[in-house]
Amino acid sequence: MDIMQTPLNWAEVVDYAKRYRVQPPKTQYELPGITQEDHNGVAVAVPPAWHAVVTAKVAFAPDPTILRAAQDRLGRALAEIESIFPLQPNGLFMQVAYGLPYFEHYLAHELVEQHMPRALEGGQASRSAIIETIRFPKDPDDLILEHNDICFHFKSDYRDNITAVIGALFYPGEKFLNGIPVGWVDVSDLFRVTSIRRGFLGKNLPKIIGTRERIPGAEKIPDGAMLFMGFTSSHVHGLAQGNLPSFETIPGYTDATPSSYFAGGTAMHLSHILLDLEGWYKLDHRARLHRMFNPRRTDEPAVLSPSQAPDTSTFKAELDRDARNYQVIGHNEQMQHLTRLESATTTAYGQRLVRGTVVFLRQDFDTIENPFEYWSGGTVSTVPRSGVHFVGMAPSSQFFEQVRREMDSVEIQQRYGLADENIGFTKFLATTHRQNFLLPPRAHRSFPLAEL
Repeated sequence: MDIMQTPLNWAEVVDYAKRYRVQPPKTQYELPGITQEDHNGVAVAVPPAWHAVVTAKVAFAPDPTILRAAQDRLGRALAEIESIFPLQPNGLFMQVAYGLPYFEHYLAHELVEQHMPRALEGGQASRSAIIETIRFPKDPDDLILEHNDICFHFKSDYRDNITAVIGALFYPGEKFLNGIPVGWVDVSDLFRVTSIRRGFLGKNLPKIIGTRERIPGAEKIPDGAMLFMGFTSSHVHGLAQGNLPSFETIPGYTDATPSSYFAGGTAMHLSHILLDLEGWYKLDHRARLHRMFNPRRTDEPAVLSPSQAPDTSTFKAELDRDARNYQVIGHNEQMQHLTRLESATTTAYGQRLVRGTVVFLRQDFDTIENPFEYWSGGTVSTVPRSGVHFVGMAPSSQFFEQVRREMDSVEIQQRYGLADENIGFTKFLATTHRQNFLLPPRAHRSFPLAEL
């Protein structure tokens, strides 16, 4: 019997469903098994250390019969991978998202119109909750707005797990995972890969990698920092918990309901951003603290994870006072009046949320690629540069667009005459690539709507 034609029943070797008792979440973005650390009384999530994003164009003709067969094949491939690598940080997490070109070119317009969540603007359902991304006021002139059909995000504590799965999915040849031949994983004929983007985060990794690669400013990264810019990004109280980023969970963002096709899905944003570490670390700790959080913070240099609990939230009136009184506003406070609830709220699932609860989820990670490991759209430099691959989830693209505009804070800067270097940390960033995606629920992660 040809094992490549009849895939191995991995459960006969190791039944991960019994070894790791995990009920896969309805969403793709919730990560079972993520642990937490206590940073001086602040709860911090510990994401997987290694990440990779693969973007692609669909390589076959927009035919419903072919699309349905592709849906079955990709679904089998993802299931086979998960039968080998448990849904845990020491195994592999996979998220599959879709750009607007997929919905526009491969599905009937009427079908998309029927099922796509719509953003609520002025209390009325208006445009699709997934819209094309735009240029923002402080973007560089050479920013590229991308138009990929599909995006895969892989993460694991073991880099080799990610490398093996990317090879098995997207490259021709014999397919092995964990040393065993696999039969369903090869979907290389379904996609034309446009980029491969790798990165990392975790205690001391940014300083170890940054100094090894002689990236300017890396030697000043605080010991133990999880990210290049020193401060922790994965505070438990600074990230949306559970299913809060989904289209339907919090009333008022979209017209989706718990029974909608895309319930459990979310609007995902992907960016690549260059970081000026040398300029950032010319600022002293106090200046960095104020530009990362707000000018009222007094945390000591040893504190890399200042509390992000709901009672630390800054809303619009306090933001204006900080701009007026201190002539400095912090990155976090620029956006908290949008990313946190201003009043107690009950979700569509009956959850009671307190004021200051975060509704935006980040899964960003650092990189030294320039700009990517592989890019079909241009050249790749071998000279390492500090950067971040930003992955964010929100109830709608319109929500993210509002939040991103607040990062530039053009209106408040003009009103109070703030210097560029006193507007969060925008002066130390340069976005090179950007695109919005729809991240479907887990049940529809393989070519959504194709079965209809």
